[in-house]
Amino acid sequence: MKHIILFCPSHKIGGSVQPRIELPLGLLHISTPLDRAGYDVKIIDQRIDKHWRKRLLEELNKNPICVGVTSMTGPQIRHGLDASHLVREHSAVPVVWGGIHPTLLPEQTIENENIDIVVQGEGEETFFELVQTLEDGESLGGVRGIWYKENGEIKKTESRPFIDLNNQPPLSYHLVDVSKYLIRLFERGHLSLETSRGCPFKCNYCYNTKVYKSTWRGLTVDETIRRIKILAKDYGVKGILFSDDNFFGNKERALNILERMKEENLGIICSKVDAHISALSKLTDDELTLLKECGCKMLMMGVESGSPRMLEMMKKPLRIPDLLEFNRRIMKFDIMPLYFFMMGYPTETFTELSQTISLYMRLIRENKDAVSHVNIYTPFPGTGLFDICVERGLKLPERLEEWVPFNYRTANENAPWLSERKKKTIRMLHFATLFTSRRVFLDPYKKTNPLIVLLARIYHPIAKMRVYNLYYKFPLEIKLAELLGLYPKQT
Repeated sequence: MKHIILFCPSHKIGGSVQPRIELPLGLLHISTPLDRAGYDVKIIDQRIDKHWRKRLLEELNKNPICVGVTSMTGPQIRHGLDASHLVREHSAVPVVWGGIHPTLLPEQTIENENIDIVVQGEGEETFFELVQTLEDGESLGGVRGIWYKENGEIKKTESRPFIDLNNQPPLSYHLVDVSKYLIRLFERGHLSLETSRGCPFKCNYCYNTKVYKSTWRGLTVDETIRRIKILAKDYGVKGILFSDDNFFGNKERALNILERMKEENLGIICSKVDAHISALSKLTDDELTLLKECGCKMLMMGVESGSPRMLEMMKKPLRIPDLLEFNRRIMKFDIMPLYFFMMGYPTETFTELSQTISLYMRLIRENKDAVSHVNIYTPFPGTGLFDICVERGLKLPERLEEWVPFNYRTANENAPWLSERKKKTIRMLHFATLFTSRRVFLDPYKKTNPLIVLLARIYHPIAKMRVYNLYYKFPLEIKLAELLGLYPKQT
């Protein structure tokens, strides 16, 4: 049988207090057409398989057509290169990289000696055509959407347009052990489901502006309901986590999906929804009631900053008064709002950082169910804000592996706009804000060690003091967490 290996690297270095491993949706999306065409696809997920090296070597012995690796910017690159190097040591099979980072920087990615081909953009149609071409031993020049090496020369083919999501079949979930990806939330097992791609907004820190050109596409209402039914009937799933970047990219479609879920009484809830605050703040009470009736427990929103100047620089269409009003209004629906902020932007002052923390604390003070978290700004290549970082002295990585430290838990060491004091401050804020909400480490996550929960409760008032005062000195708790492997550095 025609054999393909796909590898999902871990997206972080070290362990986690709250293990939460979602389906490798990207790999499932590209493997489904191959599976339906009769190919034998093996997905190796480093996140759940401690013996991934052994399994990779075993699969290599079956003489596969190629090995595919997916990667975002950050630690996934390190782990993906480990796997690629292992393949290169034991086989001559072509190594193909795809995902967000190779799409953003395809030429630098393929310059790595352990990588033969790069898929740029969406992989469903490109990877399928690539596999067939490799199997037939034909020239890769006719495969749209790839970069490849030929006689030591790097070549690029014609770009491939965005796919029609509705022309793609439902995922071949049997290619993975679904039970290992069930996320226990609110006493139900959940799986991730993608019903749309992209986002219409032009926030200049987001990879969407580069990868999806600030566009949004979605499955039809009928197709979305059909796929939800498959998960419910075939896999006994009781909860859906919509993985869409912006579920309300089309408000009418989103509400129609919810109406159908309610009308057909599918026995499945949509616990988590990601959306833009500009859309959520315009929902009527009846529409929010519909969300609640469909089992929605969490609304995830990117706020990013409490500084009007920074929001304008980021091209973030967010009005703080609308956010505050929505935060108070959502309380009566028993839906938890999760707000995400970022810090460490170029030109951001300590005063503006204080504005962010002030808004952050106000949200959780005015809504007892609200949860907020502050991440560290990551400059993604190809975005407008990345170009500003370069103007401010960001040293561009010259090799693929130098992108590993670019992640939301690391204050970039070669970012000259960050003073040592600011680096220490934002690292403290990233850690301490994990513990400032009232629901810290309790609900909805059920897998957290009870001892960790107890320590979190004890640390809660200290964390609030640190955050309120931006007090970064003597971070003994961070050093302890690092020592225990609960908060490892992502470098």
